[in-house]
Amino acid sequence: MTKCALQRGRFRSSALAVLAAWVVVAARASAGQGEEISIPSRPLNVRDCISLALNESPALEASRLEVASATEEARAARGEALPSITASASYQLFNGSPTSKFSVVDIGTGVGVTSGKEVDLGAVELYSAHLSYPLFRDGNIFGLNTGPAEAAKLAKKRNLAWTAKLRREEVIARVAEAYITTVSAENRAGYTTRRVDLLEKEVGIVQEQVKQGLMLPLDLKLAQSQLSGARTLAVILRQQAVSGKIQLARSLGFDSPDALHLSNELPELPEPPDAEQLLGPLLAQHPSLQVQKALIDEAKENYRLERFRLYPSVTLSGSAVHIDDFSPEGSEVYLGAINVNVPVFDFGTQMSNTRAKLAKYQAERARLGAVADDVTSDVVKLFQSIYVLSQNILSLEYDVGKADREFQVISAQQAQGISPPLTLIERELQLISRKDELQGLKVRRLDLYAALQKVSGGLWKWIE
Repeated sequence: MTKCALQRGRFRSSALAVLAAWVVVAARASAGQGEEISIPSRPLNVRDCISLALNESPALEASRLEVASATEEARAARGEALPSITASASYQLFNGSPTSKFSVVDIGTGVGVTSGKEVDLGAVELYSAHLSYPLFRDGNIFGLNTGPAEAAKLAKKRNLAWTAKLRREEVIARVAEAYITTVSAENRAGYTTRRVDLLEKEVGIVQEQVKQGLMLPLDLKLAQSQLSGARTLAVILRQQAVSGKIQLARSLGFDSPDALHLSNELPELPEPPDAEQLLGPLLAQHPSLQVQKALIDEAKENYRLERFRLYPSVTLSGSAVHIDDFSPEGSEVYLGAINVNVPVFDFGTQMSNTRAKLAKYQAERARLGAVADDVTSDVVKLFQSIYVLSQNILSLEYDVGKADREFQVISAQQAQGISPPLTLIERELQLISRKDELQGLKVRRLDLYAALQKVSGGLWKWIE
């Protein structure tokens, strides 16, 4: 029975070690952690940015160190259940007479005796070795099984390993969103510039027609207001691109945003995931659920630890002592003992601690269902948002096509001299406005896909 328990403990330790190693290796494999990543000479696309950010992320480095710390804590807890040996040596000088009726050595015949029991700088050397072996303590039996203290540390290590995966998905989502926003702002700058140019022309035409009495001053004020708004929008869009580059440069480890060169191509939109598959079997593998399961295991082992402290503990102790006062003969003392410590009465302190840990364990078990509900709700909301946005994009694409057709017709009429100049400018402004709005919705849909990968815990990836 003891041999089976030992094998089970070793198997659990090995499995947890493999899990932690897999998370760290996966992060390093994707992020290039632990090795130098060469920056491509070409402009960086979204995949390049994600790889560099994973390599530079301080959050992932902190997670890796937390897993390493939890590994050592588990080893320390394992060592506390095994025998320990300590040794000591000392050299002492005595002067004067004993202060009690007992003495360690016969100072009456030792070195430096002056008269009777008086000692003048008598020397004594002492060597000792002590053994302590907990036979049964806190659920450990001869150190052969995985006790609650060690199991709690292993559960904490598993929790941190899965938390590291969640942090990795947060880094990916943040960098992808920053890249999409920055590149989109740079690409849409042409629309804002063209809009400002057209509105300046419109203001000039309206001013002339106001002078001729063909239009009212109110029309001029409206045109100037639209021009002012377009200029403000152009400044905001420029600042959005600048701030996005600053964020990306910081995340990717660049000293200056000027050294960061991004590709102007946005990633292709992938096919949406299968909702039934994502919310079905894959949900059980979600990192958030794995984190909660690890918290349940940790709370369970802490409860078992407090419960075992209600039981007696048995410890085997032994010591060997050699003492010598440099006389012809030294002395040795050997001691072996079995100590039994029985908790008798503590005003219910330990019982209260045990009940508190039990309630904590039951609370973590109840929270597992809430975590699954939260994950499901977040995924469903994103699916709904993606559907509504896709529907709006489809409708807006029709409007863009219609506005483009009207612009082409007015352009042909303008070339024949049968259309007023303001009509052509208004149609082109309408077309630019629709195209800009359509581009913004497509960017928003890309952000939602990136958020869906984050919410799914990396079980579905929008960028392969």
